[in-house]
Amino acid sequence: MGRFKKIKYIIRNFVYGMTVAEMVQQTKKEKFNRNAAMMIVVIGDLLGIPLFYPLYKFDLLKYWLPEIEIWKRHILREKDFLEREM
Repeated sequence: MGRFKKIKYIIRNFVYGMTVAEMVQQTKKEKFNRNAAMMIVVIGDLLGIPLFYPLYKFDLLKYWLPEIEIWKRHILREKDFLEREM
């Protein structure tokens, strides 16, 4: 029975990789980029980008608190189109 499960697992992962794996990665990347854009608008002052002072910032902060350090590293590390190495 264990061998059957292993073969089923291999075939399932192979089919997943051939069909939807790239779409899932692209969707996750797009979700992160949209979330990063929203965070720049709301809490961009952490990076020195003064946009406006929203009153709802503190309501959203409790949801974004675990992601703020990852977001700051990503935004500060991101390069412009002309800066990228080819």
